[in-house]
Amino acid sequence: MGDSAVPAGRLVFWTPTASAPAWADDPRAPALVHEDHVRTAASRGARCVDPAWIGVSFGVGRVGPHQVGSALSAWLRGHEHLRSRLVTYGERCTRRTLPASAVTLRREDVGVFADGRAVRRQIEAFFDRGTGPLGWPQVVFATVEGVAGVTVFAGADHGVVDAYTLAMIPGEVRDVLRGDGAVTRGPTFLDVGAEERLLTDRAPAGPEHADHWRSLLCRAHGRTPAFPLPLGASEEPLPQRSAYHRLLDGPAAARFAAASGTAGGTTASGLLACLALAAAKVAGERQLSVISLANTRLDHWRAVPGWLVGLHPVRIPTAPGAAFADTVALATAELRRRGPGPGSSLPHINRLLRREIRPRFVVSYLDVRRVAGTPPRPDDVMLRSRVHGRPAVYLWLTRGERGVHLSARFPDTAVARTNVERFVTAAARAAARVADAHRAGAVPAPA
Repeated sequence: MGDSAVPAGRLVFWTPTASAPAWADDPRAPALVHEDHVRTAASRGARCVDPAWIGVSFGVGRVGPHQVGSALSAWLRGHEHLRSRLVTYGERCTRRTLPASAVTLRREDVGVFADGRAVRRQIEAFFDRGTGPLGWPQVVFATVEGVAGVTVFAGADHGVVDAYTLAMIPGEVRDVLRGDGAVTRGPTFLDVGAEERLLTDRAPAGPEHADHWRSLLCRAHGRTPAFPLPLGASEEPLPQRSAYHRLLDGPAAARFAAASGTAGGTTASGLLACLALAAAKVAGERQLSVISLANTRLDHWRAVPGWLVGLHPVRIPTAPGAAFADTVALATAELRRRGPGPGSSLPHINRLLRREIRPRFVVSYLDVRRVAGTPPRPDDVMLRSRVHGRPAVYLWLTRGERGVHLSARFPDTAVARTNVERFVTAAARAAARVADAHRAGAVPAPA
């Protein structure tokens, strides 16, 4: 949870429970990314799996504990994949699922805290021990009743949710509290996982897709691209640090989007262009090489919660002093080439290349205003666990009502802290110049 602001107040934990006889075998094949996630954890053993949850916090106003518990129960029962688990038996991976009626929430009153930092530590520890890929439940909740009302915290193992799912949760829970219902209709993540396997088996990625990956790896001497500046870290796992930056406020984000559109791109390609210009400015790089994350939901999967994220190789040529419009055109072509759809998760890519790759520099973009259902509010906050890992830099770009925010994760070293800050600052300045120039009707100066 990093340094996320958490209110002081009365803390309650909510844990899903069900009786053992209620579980039933489920014949649907799991999504390959979820199966790989569980198998990897099982191979390490439960004692060796670091917390890998992600989550969201959001306010629901002044409501009583019974209302909150009923709403969370109804929401959970409406999501089949959160009532399901994968069990490994040697080489086999079997799914077991609960009926909605079998799920209840156990309430634990933790106490009243005058210090929000103490509340944050309590919630973080609860999520660490309460979520995981090998057991059930894989999602738990905490609520804090403070002076401004009730704040809900939801934490879930990454194997069953992604950022798009997290952005859907606040609106869905608020809808339940308003009495709008929580029954999810249409396909679920369990259906999608089985369908995805059929789609990728029938139409596997062609040689051109594999060639793009091999070209990216070849340029990095057989590895995935690295962050363009030193991180001061060895290859051994070490604590990761998080940082948050607001790149553009709401009006500036709108101007930036318009400027990107004028150049033939989108906000996503415009932000990638700014990252490329930053790499050229602070590291003298003549191209930005990175792995991008993308939502793989097809149209009829649009409202499906789960883990539906693909990886794509991106390479954007640039140079110190390059024009924003020219760089946007190159970034737009890269994003169009990758294409949407299934078959691009990490285990799919590993199968395609017949080797295991480890992402070292990753960029993601999500416009939370476009998620299915009721969009999140500006004060809803996405969360993630503290992790240990090998050196890597992840940048999550999010556009919402208040503008564009960047969240970063990187090795907790003095060198990485300095260099990631340098890089992000250069990207932010490039984006601000574009937005300001569009307001003035001028051409932005080179970064």
